[in-house]
Amino acid sequence: MRPLLRALDVLSVLELLSIAVLLVNLFLVHADGVAPAIGPIHGALYLAVGVTALFGRDLLLRTRLMALIPVLGGILTLINVRTENRR
Repeated sequence: MRPLLRALDVLSVLELLSIAVLLVNLFLVHADGVAPAIGPIHGALYLAVGVTALFGRDLLLRTRLMALIPVLGGILTLINVRTENRR
């Protein structure tokens, strides 16, 4: 796997995990300290995925654009990166 695709793969998984933690906390747990701790981490991961996808070379346009979709960007980027890795 190319280094760019590997980086996007890892960042997308981490972003997906962070949004899952935030949503589980929102709908099930309601712990007070989770959102202030995980929220900035998720924001940083979202920006990292978006910037990496936008400035990465040889990526398909759909991968670049779908990385910027809030909430779904991580999973869509993950799917697109794995599709691009096979081509």
